[in-house]
Amino acid sequence: MAAFLRRGFLWLLSVTLLLADVDSTENTFYTAGVVEYRPTIMGSSSDQLLEANLAGYLEIMASGNGTTDIIVFPEATLNSVVTLTAVPEWTKESLCEEQVGDDPEIAPFLRSLACAAREYSTYLVVNVKERVPEQCTSDETCSSRGYSIHNTNVVFDRQGAVISRYRKWNLYLEPSTNRTESPEMATFTTDFNVTFGHFICFDMLFYTPAQDLVEQLGIRHVIVTKMFNSELPFLTASQFQQGWAWANRVNLLASGGSLPQGGISGSGIYAGQQGALARLMITDALEGERKLLLARVPLNPEEPIATDEILEPERTTPVKLKLLQQPELSNFATWELPMVRGSSVDKRICQEDLCCQFRVTWTPMEAQQEYNYRLGVWVGQRRYEEEQYSAIRLCGLFACRGSTVESCGLVSEEQEHLQGHRVVFTQLEILGEFVRRPRRLLMPSTLSSSSLYALQPSQLAWSMEELDSVTRIKMELRQPHSQLMTFAIYGNYFDEYASGGAGRLGALLFLLITPLIMSYLFRE
Repeated sequence: MAAFLRRGFLWLLSVTLLLADVDSTENTFYTAGVVEYRPTIMGSSSDQLLEANLAGYLEIMASGNGTTDIIVFPEATLNSVVTLTAVPEWTKESLCEEQVGDDPEIAPFLRSLACAAREYSTYLVVNVKERVPEQCTSDETCSSRGYSIHNTNVVFDRQGAVISRYRKWNLYLEPSTNRTESPEMATFTTDFNVTFGHFICFDMLFYTPAQDLVEQLGIRHVIVTKMFNSELPFLTASQFQQGWAWANRVNLLASGGSLPQGGISGSGIYAGQQGALARLMITDALEGERKLLLARVPLNPEEPIATDEILEPERTTPVKLKLLQQPELSNFATWELPMVRGSSVDKRICQEDLCCQFRVTWTPMEAQQEYNYRLGVWVGQRRYEEEQYSAIRLCGLFACRGSTVESCGLVSEEQEHLQGHRVVFTQLEILGEFVRRPRRLLMPSTLSSSSLYALQPSQLAWSMEELDSVTRIKMELRQPHSQLMTFAIYGNYFDEYASGGAGRLGALLFLLITPLIMSYLFRE
């Protein structure tokens, strides 16, 4: 009898420990979904387009079968500037059912999404065009339409209540959209013990609000809604998303619009330096997709997780995604790799205050190659719309369609016929000495020509050493690779204009300020 009781006790203990372990495992993850979404944009009235997109949203939410803790939809794929809605900063009750005192400008489609969040018991992030009545103090401060339009993220909790709102600060090609008087930092806390920060697309290239959330508020879980135009060789969508999450050591949920014919595709879920947990780039078709990407995301982005690493198969079809090209390539200091079998080089290239050492061993597989390659270093200024700038320091290897630097960042048009005509890199190491600044982000920028995805952690080694005046970064290829398009260290130096741009900016400021100074000095 005693032996029987002992065996029963041991069985009960083992079951209890097993259940505790399962519960512990469940408590270290949450289930996230990001949506790659092809919007309906042609062929109907604005109201009909809205109805079609809302139906697509609801269908995707239903496909999750109530298994998600959070779902994120992309930028600019729901309503338009003709079908605007009010967005409350927060609501105590669910927005699913209209309450007494509710803003009558809250559109029915927003309430439908609140009901869906409640039905599937999930946190929900959507991006909308928002209408805000203008507070005018005089005719000079009022626009002719009497209201402002914002590009806005709205977050619902599991009951459909609004718990966060963010209005985009860094606008890109949005002439009808307004900015707030000052930038916002938007966060919300969930019932699975995670605090998220969120922003929109172009914000990701600037310090405010993206880096503010990470560096000032300590946010470790970030959401970005995007309608992103990919650019070779350093800023394609998934490549940039993965590098940004890696450099900031955060979990990133990135949901993207899907219009490959316009160069727009790229969504994913990334766990810091553990790489992509789920990702999608539509490269071989002009038709976008509507797809929910799911992943179990660690509560701690730096805690090692046991998961099968995503390594996409080789692509045998040409790239149809319309890609932009880095505009400043002719200003790079570069060196072309000779296409000779069994070649190697140990070369130092400098430009201004950046020097990088390259150690490369490579061999072409055939006499005619799909791509040529260059090593390059650049310290320069990126100009965006509306006089927005970034100072960039980068060094790396990148593919070129021909022998000139102007052909770099262009996709081969003959990929179907040149699948065996590749260059195998058996060693690739970059050691860069990047000047230290308080506001900057240094990230790996890698890209495989077979998929237009970044390399995963098993393929890449990265280390940083802080010295007195520079940060020394070592980036290394872990295994031979025959489909490289980009292998680089990319530095975004926020608010600092590189010498060429600074000179131009300084000259402009001098021309503007000099008359004021002269009038002051010589006034009577």
